[in-house]
Amino acid sequence: MTYDSIYWLMLGAGFVFTGLVGVLMMWKTEKLLLSFLAGTVVNVLLTAGAVWWWSSVFAGSEQQFSRMFGLFGLGISFVNNEVLLFFAQLIMKKKIGGDPAPDPDA
Repeated sequence: MTYDSIYWLMLGAGFVFTGLVGVLMMWKTEKLLLSFLAGTVVNVLLTAGAVWWWSSVFAGSEQQFSRMFGLFGLGISFVNNEVLLFFAQLIMKKKIGGDPAPDPDA
């Protein structure tokens, strides 16, 4: 497996596992903050591991552009995962714990 395919596999795994943990926690607990923090912890752990791996693969001053380009992509992926997770959970919160049904007598 090439470095590029492992890189994209890590990006995809970060997206899938962050979403799964966050959405499943939201579904079980119906608590936005708790489920968002759980998803964020998973995202931080996976992104930190990917950053460490990518930095060790492209060590040295002659590979600085490749290292920084990959780290920039990981940073963008981290932020995108957090935004998607938050809005997915916010939508779930509105659907799960939304307003009570209107009173037909009113």
